[in-house]
Amino acid sequence: MPKPVIVLIFTHKPELEWYEAIGLEQCFRVLGRHPNRLVCPSGLDISRYRRIAPAIEIDFIPPHWLASYRAFNRLKILPFLYRRYAGFEYVLFHELDAFVFRDELLDWCEQGWDYIGAPWFEGYGHARPDAAPIGVGNGGLSLRRISTMLRVMRSWKAIRPPIEVFSQWRRYSNLSAGGLWQLFGNLIWRNCFHHYLNRFGENEDIFWSCAGARIEGFRLAPHEVARHFSFEVNPERLFLECGNKLPFGCHKWMEYQPDFWKPLIEVEGYRWLAAGDNAAENVEADASNRSRTAARSRPTFS
Repeated sequence: MPKPVIVLIFTHKPELEWYEAIGLEQCFRVLGRHPNRLVCPSGLDISRYRRIAPAIEIDFIPPHWLASYRAFNRLKILPFLYRRYAGFEYVLFHELDAFVFRDELLDWCEQGWDYIGAPWFEGYGHARPDAAPIGVGNGGLSLRRISTMLRVMRSWKAIRPPIEVFSQWRRYSNLSAGGLWQLFGNLIWRNCFHHYLNRFGENEDIFWSCAGARIEGFRLAPHEVARHFSFEVNPERLFLECGNKLPFGCHKWMEYQPDFWKPLIEVEGYRWLAAGDNAAENVEADASNRSRTAARSRPTFS
């Protein structure tokens, strides 16, 4: 029987930005009772990560998976990573620019969604405060059912109805032998998730949002649920929608409405550093001090 959930934290570099150091420490402070792995390229110097989270377990993977942003996106839509953790029912993807507030991880697993991340709005990263919701999918802090991810990757199910494929073909092609061959390919082998996935070149979370709309039985959390799981764009608006309650976590808190996030991060015990002050060493020192304070406050038993 699979274990409930594992937390995967991704990195490709030996140094951390100060807000990444905060995200890493907070992850272990809040979710430390769950299995956690730092997924990084083979041979990476992880000494700075060890200073912040001494108990962190490391999963070294072939460097090409994290050599570029495109490769990282491919990693999250191909079977390699999901097969590696097939002994778990769920995986929480936690990028270093995420931040979690409470340990509700098992509660979210029990809800049974196949994929959940922060809501999206029209305009995505440039969404206006009054932008219309357009779905759910942000992958920076996202919970995924591993067996469903693998099932989608093996699926030959049609993405679009044949009449839609035919109508598009009629607009742009003709009745020549080449045109008919193109129609045949579009109807048979190109119009399936297996083909689509292996040629997908956009952000991987867009793929899973698309899968949720196209794959029968795929449980993609709706906006009304996802806003309680995570905020990314328009956090102040989502906070009001949630009745002035913070979600389980958030993503890119340094990028979207940082003035909203600053007091909320500081109340968790972290220092908000000025723009351009990339002193991750300060965060490491803070983390070390917190660890010593916690050790002194632990009761001893004779």
